[in-house]
Amino acid sequence: MVRIRFLRATSSTPTRTLRVLAVAASLLPTAAVQAQRAPIDTSAATPHLLPTAVVEAARLSRYAVGSRRTTLDSVAVNQLPAGTLAEALSRLTPIYLKNYGPGQLSSITLRGTSARHTAVLWNGFNINLPTLGEADFALLPVNGATRITVQPGPASAVYGNGALGGTVLLSSPVQWGAGWRGQAQADVGNYGMRAGSVENSFSNEKLALRTAASYREGQNDFPYQERTIDGLVERRQTNAAYRQWSLTQDATMRLGQHGELMGAVWLTDADRRIQPAIGAANDNAQERDQSRRLFAGYRHVAGRHETGVRMAWFEDILNYRSNTVAQSNSRVRTSQIQVDHSLQLRSNLSVRVGGEAQHFAARVDGYGQDLTENRFSGYALVRYDPMSTLRLTANIRQAFIPGRRPPLAPTLGGEWQVWQHDTHTLVLKGSAARSYRVPTLNERYWRPGGNPNLLPETSLGYEAGVQHTFKPIPTLSLVTELTAYRQQVRNWVQWLPSDTVSYWSPRNLRRVRAQGIELSSELGWQPGRYTLTARAAYAYTQSQKVSGYTFDPDPVGVQLPYVPLHTVAFTTRQSWRGWQLLTQSTFTSFRYTDASATSFLPSYFLLSGSLGYTFTTRSTWSLTALVQGFNLTNLTYNSYEARAMPPRNGVLSLRVSWR
Repeated sequence: MVRIRFLRATSSTPTRTLRVLAVAASLLPTAAVQAQRAPIDTSAATPHLLPTAVVEAARLSRYAVGSRRTTLDSVAVNQLPAGTLAEALSRLTPIYLKNYGPGQLSSITLRGTSARHTAVLWNGFNINLPTLGEADFALLPVNGATRITVQPGPASAVYGNGALGGTVLLSSPVQWGAGWRGQAQADVGNYGMRAGSVENSFSNEKLALRTAASYREGQNDFPYQERTIDGLVERRQTNAAYRQWSLTQDATMRLGQHGELMGAVWLTDADRRIQPAIGAANDNAQERDQSRRLFAGYRHVAGRHETGVRMAWFEDILNYRSNTVAQSNSRVRTSQIQVDHSLQLRSNLSVRVGGEAQHFAARVDGYGQDLTENRFSGYALVRYDPMSTLRLTANIRQAFIPGRRPPLAPTLGGEWQVWQHDTHTLVLKGSAARSYRVPTLNERYWRPGGNPNLLPETSLGYEAGVQHTFKPIPTLSLVTELTAYRQQVRNWVQWLPSDTVSYWSPRNLRRVRAQGIELSSELGWQPGRYTLTARAAYAYTQSQKVSGYTFDPDPVGVQLPYVPLHTVAFTTRQSWRGWQLLTQSTFTSFRYTDASATSFLPSYFLLSGSLGYTFTTRSTWSLTALVQGFNLTNLTYNSYEARAMPPRNGVLSLRVSWR
């Protein structure tokens, strides 16, 4: 029997576009990127069938050996079913997110790179906006997926365009045979915060369904302090209200003993007032963000072979207006098709080849015309385990874009379990990768200022690490991991004012070096009915421009803006007889706010926590009352320059769960 599960993609793109993409994909090597899939059974004596037991498929990270990966604590994330990915990452990890205010733009920084250097994949498809080249994490609800994994470091060979600083993987693996289960939660908090969410799922051995919806709103009329010539003056935040909703529907069906069909829909909608900077006049800016994401796919298993075809269609709308900008509208439709084929050559050797075709259709006021663009890529992934304690991967990807050719992107990785004795296990890890990022549509076509001659950014990075597991008794475990990395990004795109005209234009100016250390340790202890999970994580990130051109005004050898040198996260989760206590604390060191390193924001320490109790009314029903507090020390701080953040605030939640 083979363990397998297929995720992918639905498409509502017009028939003509789908035909064009299908023909293009057929010219590529069979296969494409997929976020999850299972190893193929190596037994040649029995036919390969889909499993009848509850089995979880192997993820694409099977071919990312040697790289560091972090999966968010699902129990901690479950406290925020109507929350956003920005909130989950900033509270549970040492990852720094540049936040313009609650509910406002939130962009990620991984290993000293910019938000455009992080690929965000939903079930294997990149959901970064083609116009901006990044995702706003404040617009991504946590219940859009059931698993959130972060893999820092370059990995374009596996995950495609933009994976220079790292990759965020969003997926919803199926638990077969789980029956009915779900939950509904209502939240109310300070400053007009109201939220609600519901999630319901069903699965037997043939069919799996999951529906999740969330809604949240807030006035964000919190008090803040402004420094004036008369001293500190307390003011009330204006024009910062928001409303967001999301709907997700997943479905997976087994077709006989060799096939599996899956489809999904993810809809998000946000209406936000844009919070003005401290001391600036209220421009009454407002932004409407809408995203429609659909995918469908089919996977077939026969013998040692596994073949999949997936299609996806995204529509992203961003409309902005203010007192000074009457209206600025943007709509981008992305159609994609992916195909892949896996072959188990031997019991310890597997190969996967794949291809991807993308079609972008953009209608953006800033371009002055409608634009279309086609992109293609092909890849090959190899996994070889010469012995039970040694795992090796060798991957390669080549992208093709009309008018330019991104560089070949190879990756080598390995993991070696060098020692295992009684209570200790020691594993060494390492990887080397070359990655790329294609300039965004805005960088090439914005009028005025766009530069169609921009070169792709490239990155060459290395990392090495060690992981130690200590398990003296079955109820106690301690896992510690240390990783050191170094990478350089060439042809870094930077927007600069022109010497001859009044507008800014992007140029390939910089060569940036990022290097650092990541250290984490997680303790698990379960003596009887008491459970403790504690995780501490630290990141040292040095990111500097090491060379540029004569007309580049930024100095060499200083920390890049909004890249903290030190970040720390410490979380604990405790439960006992229905009681639950969760604490979250993070430290962020000072950050420069300009490229010349002349001004900075001070460091800050944030403490949050929640206390809840679960009442079990029946064997299949439970009721949880939850009190959550944020910024418990009532700290005045800024994540982004001149953008106020709320003082101490709280949320009351009531959750009903069933199964």
